[in-house]
Amino acid sequence: MRLLALWIITMKTVNDILRKYGNDYRKENPFLTIHEKKVMRAIEICRTEELGGRIETCDKCGHTKKVFHSCRNRHCPQCQFMKKRHG
Repeated sequence: MRLLALWIITMKTVNDILRKYGNDYRKENPFLTIHEKKVMRAIEICRTEELGGRIETCDKCGHTKKVFHSCRNRHCPQCQFMKKRHG
């Protein structure tokens, strides 16, 4: 159980991995198509300040939080997860 908890804490998303290593990958693979580069970039900036966002406030307690916009790219695992989750 302890190992599972550690794995969950350190687990990274595809978005996190591309944010960290995307530039290096593009430099090492100069033959990527424009489409591939656009998809990578969309995934990298998904749900970040770069796409803007809004403030959501809880009607019950008044707690506020920033919610960043998604890229809505059909190749983005984060966006597709939300689409499947919310139908």
